[in-house]
Amino acid sequence: MAATWTRRDLLLGGLSRLRQRLTEQPDTPPLPPPVRPPGALPESAFLDTCERCHACIEACPNNVLAPVTGRGEAVDRTPWMAFVDGYCERCRACADACPSGALQRGVEGGVADPGVAEVIADHCLNQAGFAMCLSCRERCPESAIDLRNLGLPTVEATRCTGCGACAFVCPTTPRAIEVIAAQRPEPPTAG
Repeated sequence: MAATWTRRDLLLGGLSRLRQRLTEQPDTPPLPPPVRPPGALPESAFLDTCERCHACIEACPNNVLAPVTGRGEAVDRTPWMAFVDGYCERCRACADACPSGALQRGVEGGVADPGVAEVIADHCLNQAGFAMCLSCRERCPESAIDLRNLGLPTVEATRCTGCGACAFVCPTTPRAIEVIAAQRPEPPTAG
């Protein structure tokens, strides 16, 4: 709850207290982890291994990858799948270009998947009743999106590869469908 400030409060030292309150970080939930390219190591191992050289970003033919910014020193400059200029066709050019091994070349199937699509119902045109949008279903290369009775899209997680084609073509702002990062298990620690 915000405090009410009077002119007297400001004149009696309130400016320094106001400055302090404005610089305090509000209790905000942590940001979700970035969606990593296919074959990425588990997050902590990825952060330790990635050289932040951007070879994977430069190699991506679909311009899906971008450097993370504004998330803190440990995460900034690492690659993530932005889905702004394209989506992932799983060509593995990023892994082939990675000199550090943060992106594994030989993995396939679910281990290689960057994540899974998730529908944000409040942003979907179908939920709002303004239009009948089929963009995500029509673009999904895995046929992982269903529109039961032409309503709200549902994602069959076992079929979704996290390629981001659905998010890329979503016509709403903010998008009504997003890819959520895969939760890869951390390797066991020796000890």
